[in-house]
Amino acid sequence: MRRPIKLVFTYNMKPGREEACHQYVVEELGPALTEFGFRFTDAWFTAWGHSPQIMGAGLLPDAETARALLTSETWRKAVKGLQAYATDFTVRLIEPAAAFQI
Repeated sequence: MRRPIKLVFTYNMKPGREEACHQYVVEELGPALTEFGFRFTDAWFTAWGHSPQIMGAGLLPDAETARALLTSETWRKAVKGLQAYATDFTVRLIEPAAAFQI
């Protein structure tokens, strides 16, 4: 039985590159994710504190699809392109829950 898996990513935007970073995520990273059936569920901005500035999350159909995404050339190019606008990029795969997750 295929069970969804949640992909959570975080990053910090480079100072002065915030608008370009947002545009890149919407126009490049988002479409790369949706090619693999990713559905956004969360998007968070840290206004203060020492957490990553941005956290995004969504569901992939199953672990096999997640593995295919994370080893794909599409993903590699999308993450490499994000480096021009962001630092400290991380990604995690977790079991989805009904409540808030980090």
